[in-house]
Amino acid sequence: MDAFNLAFFMLAFSSLFTIISPISTASVFITITPKNSKKEKLQMAKKASITAALVLIVFGLAGNYIISFFNITLEAFRIAGGILVAGVGLQMLHTGKKYFRSEEEEKEAIRKDDVSIIPLAIPLMSGPGAMTTTIVLIGKSSGLTDVATVIFAIVLVCWLAYLILSRASIIERYLDRNSRQVIEKLMGLIVLVIGVQFIINGLQELLVIWAPLLRPGL
Repeated sequence: MDAFNLAFFMLAFSSLFTIISPISTASVFITITPKNSKKEKLQMAKKASITAALVLIVFGLAGNYIISFFNITLEAFRIAGGILVAGVGLQMLHTGKKYFRSEEEEKEAIRKDDVSIIPLAIPLMSGPGAMTTTIVLIGKSSGLTDVATVIFAIVLVCWLAYLILSRASIIERYLDRNSRQVIEKLMGLIVLVIGVQFIINGLQELLVIWAPLLRPGL
């Protein structure tokens, strides 16, 4: 069995934590649960975190089979995924949100009593960006140990998200709206950089494959 790769774990953890952005999610959680009791908020935070973890794990493990079924190269997926993640980062920078929803969908979410699954778990915590990041990370894995490392990172990030969501009222008390917006913008910038790095990695791998074909005289 391969040895535990600390550098790969830090990459997986930091990428997932940044794109899931629990503090940004907590800001939305505060906004859409003004009339819920503390007990209800705790239950929703727990349900959302568990659901998000399961969605990301299942999607991450099944993603490579989907790629193989449609005969998609991992390099192409990394470039496309990088564009998607970068787009999420740009949207976070401009609007403070990391998901694509209409105004009517947002109003409908607020009208619902239980927001743990939609919009909290999906798409706030396990949206397209997080799913793509998970697939790319598992695609970079060199063995079962690395795959287990990504799964552990998902569980750890979602557990931390639960802790933050369950203490959202404290965040609201000590971080005003401007402070939360600054954090959200910073997270958006980091997500954008992660997306660009995915694109660069995909292009570099394509160049390695194409380089022999482009050499003259071959």
